[in-house]
Amino acid sequence: MNSWMINNFWIKIVSLILAIITWFYVNEELVKEKRMAKQLYKSSVVSQSQSPSYGKKPVK
Repeated sequence: MNSWMINNFWIKIVSLILAIITWFYVNEELVKEKRMAKQLYKSSVVSQSQSPSYGKKPVK
């Protein structure tokens, strides 16, 4: 029963470490993408609110 754990033990450890490193890398990239999308959305909202509205009457 324990032979499946002992067989290729170091390969399993290296695989686990690589999987953890990959998970952290992908997670950080997803966080960066969300941050960039949020910043892009903010800048587009700000630029639309600052752009002059030619020919439009103010809403009362």
